[in-house]
Amino acid sequence: MPSIRTALLAAALPLLLHSGAHAQGTPPPHKRLDVIREGMTPAQVRAILGEPLRTRRDGALTYLYFANGCDRCTGDDFVVVRDCRVVGARFDNPNRYVVRSEPVDPTPPPAAECALAAAEPGRAAPIPLVSDSLRRAPVERPVDANAVPPPAGPALVAAAEAPEPALPQDDPRGWRARLSLRRPATHLVAVPAASISSPTAFGSQQGEAFVGGAYQARTRFTDLSDGAMVLGFGLGDRQRYVGLEVAATSYSTLRGGGPLETGGLSFKLHRAFGETWGVAVGYENAVDWGGSDAGHSPYAVATHVFRLKPDAAQPLSAVAATLGVGGGRFRTEDDVVADRKTANVFGAVGVQLFEPLAVTADWNGQDLFAGVSAAPIRRVPFVVTAGLADITGSAGDGARFVVSAALGFRYLPPFFF
Repeated sequence: MPSIRTALLAAALPLLLHSGAHAQGTPPPHKRLDVIREGMTPAQVRAILGEPLRTRRDGALTYLYFANGCDRCTGDDFVVVRDCRVVGARFDNPNRYVVRSEPVDPTPPPAAECALAAAEPGRAAPIPLVSDSLRRAPVERPVDANAVPPPAGPALVAAAEAPEPALPQDDPRGWRARLSLRRPATHLVAVPAASISSPTAFGSQQGEAFVGGAYQARTRFTDLSDGAMVLGFGLGDRQRYVGLEVAATSYSTLRGGGPLETGGLSFKLHRAFGETWGVAVGYENAVDWGGSDAGHSPYAVATHVFRLKPDAAQPLSAVAATLGVGGGRFRTEDDVVADRKTANVFGAVGVQLFEPLAVTADWNGQDLFAGVSAAPIRRVPFVVTAGLADITGSAGDGARFVVSAALGFRYLPPFFF
């Protein structure tokens, strides 16, 4: 029985689901850059970014939220306004920047410039109290750092030519530190797993790769523990054309002759439609060696991510649902024992409790799996998943503990894809 396969997939699937879907790179030269400067009015921001999705007020601060306009980004971008002037922003979209400006003109803007949305009537702007000494030097408009929503994407970034004004002698709220400007990250972004044993429709593409390891306390019908390892990489472009994922698995990691004594080579052809829909066909262990009991398992699968809230940093922001049909290990235990060449339905549901934490229920065609998955370091695509296999006892001899870890990385620089 392919018992070790289920534990192994717990390591591989977290990276397969979204690792590439949120990959970011420096903006290609042909893309337009949207630059928001401190001191701009809401009307000037709308002229660049369009109408905001929504607004939120918190004391003297107003937050304007905008769709990030990026298929590979999560959450909404937002701009922070105070006294009818921009004082900061946070952008997930790598083609948007916020930069420091020269000293802000203390003259109140026209009332129409202060409207947060085109449909909102203009309002008079309060006159900021700025001393003559501050008008002659770069000024800091301190903002309570606790009032800014927790970041859910890249740190504030700026165009390369943005000037770097001198730091003030005191900055108790740390706003100047929050404006430590840099280019967007060029590595993968981790999200929790949405499946433990069943494959999902998302996969790695050109330039992306992953490595994972899994351990289970005992295998089916034995008291022996075991482990496995996987190394995979992607080819092609899943958004524009189609992606191909290739994964090599070593099943004999802790017992038998050691690593690589038994294993298999698996393939998945996948296509993503934005970051919420994906379809794939695959063949697990299309090539195997060493007498592996995992078997050959063809399948077809679709995955959809339901965005429950626009901001990924909010609790219960997304649910991922997977449904597929396959042969091999996806058959019922009775069909496997009788060697009947049938197909069976499998599926999984993953609920994102918080941005780095999810719970998952997974029916792999034989039995129920359930567990918790965490991506503890957002900018490091490292995912840990732990749970129980064969909970209902319809396959095997009772529930078994499984735990896994996976790490994603790039094997090509961004300009290759």
